[in-house]
Amino acid sequence: MTKFLYLIRHGKTEGNLRRKYIGITDEPLCEQGISEIREYIAAGHYTAVEHVFVSPRLRCLQTRELIYPDIPYSTMPELAECSFGIFENKSYEQLRDLAEYKSWIDGGGKQQVPGGEQPEMFRSRCLEGFNRVMQEVDEAGIEKAALVIHGGTIMMLLEAFSPEVFDFYHWQIKNGEGYQLTIDQALWTEKKKLAAISKI
Repeated sequence: MTKFLYLIRHGKTEGNLRRKYIGITDEPLCEQGISEIREYIAAGHYTAVEHVFVSPRLRCLQTRELIYPDIPYSTMPELAECSFGIFENKSYEQLRDLAEYKSWIDGGGKQQVPGGEQPEMFRSRCLEGFNRVMQEVDEAGIEKAALVIHGGTIMMLLEAFSPEVFDFYHWQIKNGEGYQLTIDQALWTEKKKLAAISKI
């Protein structure tokens, strides 16, 4: 049986507008973020689903409430964004002269941020959360589900499960945007790979 999952990045927050590194900071959506999500809804951007899995961060919970107010949902702590350590809630302008930041940028933004979550721990946590989603979808016989989560979480999942090899940052998307994942049960069971990925 073919199933479809929709990965949706939460709407904009004030920190997003200011281009800050927002990980564990629990910001609400800003007015612009709410307005943009409502515009996407009016344009038919989001597919109807049977269940929603959502990060426990406020920005994701509010986005879910806007898009899928009447759909059953489950909170998934494993799919929360990573901690950006000493970069948390700071912008490029605030960090650009910091030696640790220069080193992180020079390394392609992939090594651990001082004081932040280790990349491999973040990866392991995200994959564990996604596998739990897959198990719950399978057990409940759900054919379409949405995950309202974070940009970093989405990039981590698609880097791991894409049928083609792409860099982590290839999967960057804007707030409120997302991807449709096509899941062929046989392929997933055998290789833990998605059948297809397309932007929504």
